[in-house]
Amino acid sequence: MTRWTEFDWSGAEATGAGEPPAGFAETFSASMPARYRVLFDPRTTGKHAAVCFRRGKRPAYAEVWRTLADGSAALCVVADDRPGLLSAVAAALVSHRLDVITALVFSRIVPGGGSEAVDLVWVRRANADDKASIDDDEAASIGEVLSAILSGNVSVEQIASRTAAAPSSGGARVEVRFDEVDEDGLSALFVEAPDRPGILLAIALEVFQQGAQIVRSLVRTAGGRAYNNFELAEFSGAPLSAERREQIRAAVHAALSLQEKGPETFRDA
Repeated sequence: MTRWTEFDWSGAEATGAGEPPAGFAETFSASMPARYRVLFDPRTTGKHAAVCFRRGKRPAYAEVWRTLADGSAALCVVADDRPGLLSAVAAALVSHRLDVITALVFSRIVPGGGSEAVDLVWVRRANADDKASIDDDEAASIGEVLSAILSGNVSVEQIASRTAAAPSSGGARVEVRFDEVDEDGLSALFVEAPDRPGILLAIALEVFQQGAQIVRSLVRTAGGRAYNNFELAEFSGAPLSAERREQIRAAVHAALSLQEKGPETFRDA
């Protein structure tokens, strides 16, 4: 397990601990988008609410809320919502050599104002030969790395530069397109590409570098392919123009195509 020591927590503010008070789970559920309440029952909602409570005043926090028989695990990752957060979450996972199977990204308004991201991420070991369990200690370490990124002690680009592209198991075809603009003015970006460790980091980082924010997302993998749906807006929250959508589409496609060709092709370019 990778643990980071660069970030000094000795001066960190007080954090939450234990179980939340009565009524906290109900308040949490009411603050989440309607689609969250459709997907998750009250028992599961209570688990996610407890993670948010235990975050306290930390920049970010993560816990395992479900373990699966195949060795994969579901993490609940919470942090103040901001542009570029998904790329930071992806970088923290990559630093622990974890591959994303599925990800659901939500945002809620917290009492007193401000937005908190609640990201539910199903992960597995990037190395199939690594059978170590994904436990609470590792989740805590992921939260520490994410906090270090959000606090400026570590950069997403640093972590991305250390990530070697692994051979993909699917076909080489990369598809990137904008499907539509929804009633909230968000632009729906669809990305299908060969599944490989770090692909979510590559996409999310490119979107952030292009000056757009990921408001909602659904990520899944199947048959060696990664299927990613993102709803995007400008950092300001304004809708993306047709010109901006094409700029982002081309940049993401180029980034994934270079990743698929591998480091040798990139150096020769």
